[in-house]
Amino acid sequence: MYPQYLFEYPNDGSDFPFYMKKKRYTSVPAHRHDFIELSFVLEGKGTERINGAEHEMLPGTVVLLLPYQIHDYRAAAGDSLLMYICNFDMKLLTSGPEAAWGLRELLLGKDNARPAYVQLAGGTFETGLRLWEHMYQEYESSRMWKPIMLRALLMEALSMFVRSGSGRGSGRAEEQLPETSNAKDIWPVVQYVYDHYLDPLSLTVLSETFRIHPSQLSKQFSEEFGNHFVDFLHELRIRHACSLLMTSDLPISQVAYESGFASYPTFSRAFLRIKGMAPSEYRERRGRRGAAEHPIRQGGL
Repeated sequence: MYPQYLFEYPNDGSDFPFYMKKKRYTSVPAHRHDFIELSFVLEGKGTERINGAEHEMLPGTVVLLLPYQIHDYRAAAGDSLLMYICNFDMKLLTSGPEAAWGLRELLLGKDNARPAYVQLAGGTFETGLRLWEHMYQEYESSRMWKPIMLRALLMEALSMFVRSGSGRGSGRAEEQLPETSNAKDIWPVVQYVYDHYLDPLSLTVLSETFRIHPSQLSKQFSEEFGNHFVDFLHELRIRHACSLLMTSDLPISQVAYESGFASYPTFSRAFLRIKGMAPSEYRERRGRRGAAEHPIRQGGL
């Protein structure tokens, strides 16, 4: 059994797939998602587990959670955790020139030790706090060039995370999140699937592209994400289909083909399995609720 799987968040279907909130928690159950999460603890004490490795959460703890990592956290007895949390799509970090300057290696593994969390203290904490407050104020505003400012502030927050990771009090991937060579191999494949999920894709195509045997790829997907490759691919395509259903008047059969499915029956079965309802019902319900109301699937955190 795998924990709750989240693949929707407010703004995920927009041209700037970034969402930020300031919220207080006492506990959050184990879950995973296919977007990136960057968080900053403002108040309180507690603990978090990422892929089974536990670390302390204190004011100034910054966590970079990559897609499909399983995590949960809880406040200490009688306490609560006040946090800033950002959810955003991987493409915000891998589509620009910054990817070649280190972001791709940070996200996709390569040979670097990838930090799981850092602890900001002293003057660095104060600087980080001002940065996160600025980012939240910008997110809540409706000022011109807002996406440009938010992306710049996000890059600054990630730069602080990486630079702080070389000091004491940081949890590196080698310490916190032991990775096998297979785990390092699979991330470039994941990025490729994200970039090409609307194209005809199969394990055979990926095998030829990355020179990894199909059976090995299948095993890696199952071990890393708890999903068969086909289910992984279908979930990406269904998310795209949901966006089309909410924002266009395309016939549902056309939505299926525009979302990368070769046949309508396959699309219909996948949609029902993932969303728990037919595409027509989804369009009707989301149309009534409006595009502004877009909660995280399975109850939202």
